[in-house]
Amino acid sequence: MKIVFNSGHRHAAATVFYQDAFADMPGISLHDDDFASADVALFMTYDHKWIKGTKQKFPHLKIGLIDPRTPAIMQDISYCDFLVVDSIEMEDYWRVAKKPIARYVEYPKLNLNEQTKNLISSIQSTRDKNTIYIGYHGNSYHIMEGDKTLLPAIEELGKKYNIELLLMHNSPAHPERYNRAMPNGIKIHRAPWSMENYIKFLSLSQIGLVPNNLGATPKEPGTTGDPNTDYCLSFKMTSNPGRFAVFGLLGIPVVADFYPSSLQYLQNGCGFVAHSKDGWYHSLETLIQSKKKREEMGNNLQKLVNREFDFTVQNKNFLLFLEQI
Repeated sequence: MKIVFNSGHRHAAATVFYQDAFADMPGISLHDDDFASADVALFMTYDHKWIKGTKQKFPHLKIGLIDPRTPAIMQDISYCDFLVVDSIEMEDYWRVAKKPIARYVEYPKLNLNEQTKNLISSIQSTRDKNTIYIGYHGNSYHIMEGDKTLLPAIEELGKKYNIELLLMHNSPAHPERYNRAMPNGIKIHRAPWSMENYIKFLSLSQIGLVPNNLGATPKEPGTTGDPNTDYCLSFKMTSNPGRFAVFGLLGIPVVADFYPSSLQYLQNGCGFVAHSKDGWYHSLETLIQSKKKREEMGNNLQKLVNREFDFTVQNKNFLLFLEQI
């Protein structure tokens, strides 16, 4: 089976993540437009306009669209044979397309060879023994959305413990709101997103943050519930396990918001999930107080990521999926 993977946005983060993940898959050719001799063609979501013409010119091709992110591409999806999504959230949404769906979790491919592991050990040896380093990577929106839950919890914990935040993201789109959300009395270090900074910056973390909820509330109250005790979870269709998978690769334990992917995987000692300020406070304090618990949960998450999300495992399952269609 010959598989070609193409994108006109080669440097986009999602493209880089998927091409690195697929690189060792048997039969795949990256950025190859030799559709005539291919059996399967894979396109990224932002290349959806290529799909109709490609299908019409090469009707024998099985075409898959990776990481569909907006209903605006539905017309082009009608020319696809299958979709590739990265989470239960995205899978549920795209059942509307009535197409076969493969689940493939993408995340940065960290080259954790001996040299890199030695570098990480060297970085971690610089930690102040009296400080707890709590890390975050992603966009600035999710950390801002924690302004009523995780950030107040960290601010309160900062009155008892010496905490420093490591935030890896690009410049905030809404700097005033972002600055208001940041916890007082906490030393904050920031670094721009880059592949190098996963190792050189984020690996210093002892605890990982995975905020994900959007902080929205219903416009109308429920007709049968109690607004004092009802939970309202608001998350994007594009939510996925990728951000906690990176912490898992590095052996760093996490606390995550309640959202489907976190609830699906971060149970049974693999991580904590929290929704309220007090839930975040308790989960973080449990990890702050116990080095043993941090090591145990970090190791468990690392094992889960290697078992479920290792690219060799996912590539094998993806090839089986392709053979079936």
